[in-house]
Amino acid sequence: MSYLIEAKHLSKVFKDKESTVFKKKEIIAVDDVSLTINRGESVGIVGESGCGKSMLGKMLVGLTLPTKGSVNYDGNEISKLPYSEIKKLRPRLQPIFQDADSTLNPKFTVKKLIEEPFVINDISKSDANQRIDELLSYVNLGKELYGRYPHEISGGQRQRLGLARALSLKPDFIVADEPAASLDSSVQAQILQLLNQMKSNHGLGLVYVSHNLRIVSMMTEKVNVMYLGSFVETGDTQDVFDNPVHPYTKMLIGSVLTIDGDKRKLGKTKVFGEPPDPKNRATGCAFHPRCDCCTQICKEERPILKKVGDKNRFVACHNM
Repeated sequence: MSYLIEAKHLSKVFKDKESTVFKKKEIIAVDDVSLTINRGESVGIVGESGCGKSMLGKMLVGLTLPTKGSVNYDGNEISKLPYSEIKKLRPRLQPIFQDADSTLNPKFTVKKLIEEPFVINDISKSDANQRIDELLSYVNLGKELYGRYPHEISGGQRQRLGLARALSLKPDFIVADEPAASLDSSVQAQILQLLNQMKSNHGLGLVYVSHNLRIVSMMTEKVNVMYLGSFVETGDTQDVFDNPVHPYTKMLIGSVLTIDGDKRKLGKTKVFGEPPDPKNRATGCAFHPRCDCCTQICKEERPILKKVGDKNRFVACHNM
């Protein structure tokens, strides 16, 4: 089967500043992760801060090359393409960042910011103007904002401007990294609705990275639960949220306020301590220092993802 995006055994390793000639220290941000995304499919990645979600997203759109593994877009391995070919792919693979302010040049007006993707890709002015009018209507931004600078418009307008720039060249695939986290509920709903429209109307492949499990449950068909750089549970979103298996997944879902009695019981799952320092990773299962189900094998052997039941569910846990 041909996937829009196929990532195989991705790892990203950084050299620690404390490394010396005699003792090398590494920080593993992403550790042997694989996933696939089809056209018109939305996939969620959830986990605590620092688990590697954003770094994985950057590798999927080619902003960061993996230390190991490969990312294939429509049959082409991104990491092995020359710069000239990667540049041609940029319009097709787009990120939407949580902090829109950091992606908008403060010296550019709104009009110049919207025009910039078309100028970079040598698109004629007439075609660009037509597309810009469509984009402004699509993200509900008026032309009266053209002469303003980013600091002169609201946070919601900046986020929609970032979304317009990401959608400007009609990409095939988007990684949305907490695109609505800092917005109020009404603006948040608009952003999510726009992404859903693009997915439905244009066959957009979408990876949605978020801490907000409620949004992930509404926005995605599949979900990957990430802990310290690795997936610990994957499957159909509704199935994972209705019946979490891994102790970490239970903790995450149990932390969401709900009137559902069964979900509230998950909140009683005992988890100890804080997320570990990636410089000092535990041997065996990375989650075992925080898990009340820990046994001796958890401390010694790293679990691999294995299928659970008859559904498309995979869990990395020895106590299955």
